[in-house]
Amino acid sequence: MTSMLVAVLTSGLLVLGVQVLLARANDNTARTRLTDRATAVAASIRSTPQGMRVLPSGSALVEQNSWIFDAHGRLLAGRLSGSDDRVSEEVRELGKATTERRVTEDDLTLLSRPVVRDGARVATVVVTEDLQPYEDSQVHSLWLSIALAAMSIMLATVAAWLAARRSLRRVQTMADTADEWREHDLASRFDLGPGGDEINHLGQTLDRMLDRIAEALSAERRLTDEIAHELRTPLSVVLAEADLGRQTVAAGEREAFEVIREAALQMGSAIDTILTAARAHSEHALVYRLGDLVAELGLPETALDDVLVASPPPLLLAAVRPLLENAERHGGAPGRVELTREPRHVVLTVVDDGPGVPAEELDRIFEPGHSTREEGAGLGLPLARRMASAAGATLAARPGPGGRFELRIPLQSGHPAPDIPDLSGDTDRSATRPPEPARVPDSPSR
Repeated sequence: MTSMLVAVLTSGLLVLGVQVLLARANDNTARTRLTDRATAVAASIRSTPQGMRVLPSGSALVEQNSWIFDAHGRLLAGRLSGSDDRVSEEVRELGKATTERRVTEDDLTLLSRPVVRDGARVATVVVTEDLQPYEDSQVHSLWLSIALAAMSIMLATVAAWLAARRSLRRVQTMADTADEWREHDLASRFDLGPGGDEINHLGQTLDRMLDRIAEALSAERRLTDEIAHELRTPLSVVLAEADLGRQTVAAGEREAFEVIREAALQMGSAIDTILTAARAHSEHALVYRLGDLVAELGLPETALDDVLVASPPPLLLAAVRPLLENAERHGGAPGRVELTREPRHVVLTVVDDGPGVPAEELDRIFEPGHSTREEGAGLGLPLARRMASAAGATLAARPGPGGRFELRIPLQSGHPAPDIPDLSGDTDRSATRPPEPARVPDSPSR
């Protein structure tokens, strides 16, 4: 749009400038022709004892558009047509002029020039020029200029559109590529090389930014590994001492050691989950089957098992487990898992028969430490959302009836939709309990 406005403004100024220059050129041409004709006619006049006489060669110059008047304003040569009284009257007035004058009347321009001999005016020459051809040329030039300007505007607009489209296509390609990397390849770079245009400069800048992000993620993983390693050693000592205490103390004192052992086990499970999240992005596997997650959850096979997702199953498993535990805790029975297919996501919904989440609590239940139960620690759901985010998925609570939690898992880029209807049947997880490894802490969040 901006290019078109600039082109229109520029073309308008050019057309206006051409018309002004052409008008001045036509005026100069008409003036020159009048001057030359008046000079030629004046040169043919001779003063004789019998009066003023026009040479034969000059008589041929005195046509309908030229007249010669004597010093008293009488017509000596030329004819005045009675068809236009205004022009004839103007010619007679100019024939009496003692100085050079130029007058424009309708489409005619007239010039009077006195003829001086020995310091005295002996005659006056009046000549005229038809301005219609000049005006016609200006009109033709105007239309031609408008046509050329319109073509220039169209060509400039199309050229600007093509250039912008080419640049935006490159930017869109880079955006699509970066989005694909986000899902399963954080090590790739644009690598457009040095030099080039602004798009190359953008690619180099993004590459440097991705390098910084990769370094930060690598440093975070190393720190997480180091912290986990340092925590595991004293945690093992705590577990060993708790087991020893349970075997050596009296039966009435074993409860305290059971509490210590259970807390240590929960801490170990939390450390394993955090390590799984930290290491997930360092894996180089690019293909994740939804069936792997279904199998880890101990669910029956589904028609969506072969769908490729962009999230690692270990992280998804760590996000789903707190939802299943909450469903069993609040619903009084194992939760149900529903799988539905959308154009760009698979939605895994955990449903229970409990009281559900109040509308005002749908967002707050994911805040660390917030719980709808007095005995709840408010850590399970925040950890589940963090695991979902680390996997590139999103977790949200929905209003009832009953409790409903939706985990939206992105599909692999370019994965075609299967020729099957969306599966939304309930899958009862009570048939097969999920295996115990990678278990998140049993902290109620509602």
